[in-house]
Amino acid sequence: MQRLLLVSAPLALLLLGWVGYVHYLTVQEESACVTAVGDLAENDNMVKAKELQDVLNRYSDERDGVGLQATVVQPDGAVWSGVSGYANREKRCPMTHNHHLYVGSITKLYTAALVMDQVEKGTISLDDTLGEWVDLSYADSVTVRMLLNHTSGVPSYTEDAWFLARYFGLPRKNWQSDELVRVISRKPLEFDPGSQHKYSNSNYLLLGVILETATGETYQALLEENIARQQGFDDTSFLAHDNGAVIANAYDDTLLHLGTRNLTGFRRSMASGAFSAGGILSNSEDVALFAHRLFTGQIVTDSTLDQMTTFIETPDEDMPLQAGYGLGVRNLIVGGENLFGHTGSIPGYSGIVMHNPEKRYTIAVLSNLSIIDQTGLLEEIQNACLLN
Repeated sequence: MQRLLLVSAPLALLLLGWVGYVHYLTVQEESACVTAVGDLAENDNMVKAKELQDVLNRYSDERDGVGLQATVVQPDGAVWSGVSGYANREKRCPMTHNHHLYVGSITKLYTAALVMDQVEKGTISLDDTLGEWVDLSYADSVTVRMLLNHTSGVPSYTEDAWFLARYFGLPRKNWQSDELVRVISRKPLEFDPGSQHKYSNSNYLLLGVILETATGETYQALLEENIARQQGFDDTSFLAHDNGAVIANAYDDTLLHLGTRNLTGFRRSMASGAFSAGGILSNSEDVALFAHRLFTGQIVTDSTLDQMTTFIETPDEDMPLQAGYGLGVRNLIVGGENLFGHTGSIPGYSGIVMHNPEKRYTIAVLSNLSIIDQTGLLEEIQNACLLN
């Protein structure tokens, strides 16, 4: 017992100190209460605005005030955006259109668009091998296309126990891409490249590294120059800790099984550790308009879009409504509708953006909770809009 106390007491003190440190960070970085800049003028064009708002309010109430942003882009270009719940639960600060949220793996849609832009420019080819940019033992057998559609066999670095221990244990850490690559450098492939599909965050980490090496620019600069600034998405950024953006607090009620917990103090590690697989910060309107323009041929050419939306059959136990996966694009069947887009989850935030290529509407939902019923909420919004 004495030996156990000698070992456990320092560990307990270390744990208490770490918890106190994280609490300090949370207080330092928590979201401010801000005033919304009026209702969006476009809302007047959406005849179902009340029904849409009711959907958000009902879902937020059922989940203890989860903060929600949602945007619908109609075929005629009319836009509705609504909010519900709290950006800061402790201070009861309402979510507004001015708050920013991390979009998680919706980032993959942006990364794929950046890669395909370089393919159009001739800087990168889909048949190029990973070995041209990254020194891994199997790199010459993995192509850019395999990374984009998750058929590479490269194991996911976010499933590595030692990485996860540091990811949560070092909340102020700014992860560098080479550190993340080292996590997988000694791990073998999970299957022969091209033989199977398995979703892996490592694929999009490596695509970010390829983008930076091939262009000589940072991922942040590529996003800002080729998507955010070019398309007028002023609320979309990458690792923007110091640009004045008001970021909604991050919450979790699933990962730790300890009730709802504030993860705001972990954001720096989580966003930088997600890199080009999940580190983008935005709001629902920017996300919806990006996806709408992407899938209506306003960001890449029609032939490029055809390649991105050529799907392989890919059942996914984590996403049972998935019918296929293209080049950075999920194909989901929600409420009987065939949709293109992506889902996203990162500790403290989750969301979804989907476009209906036949009926040409787009819906985006973002939240400040690790896990929400992404497809269920999207289906309710579809029904409320009478878009389906």
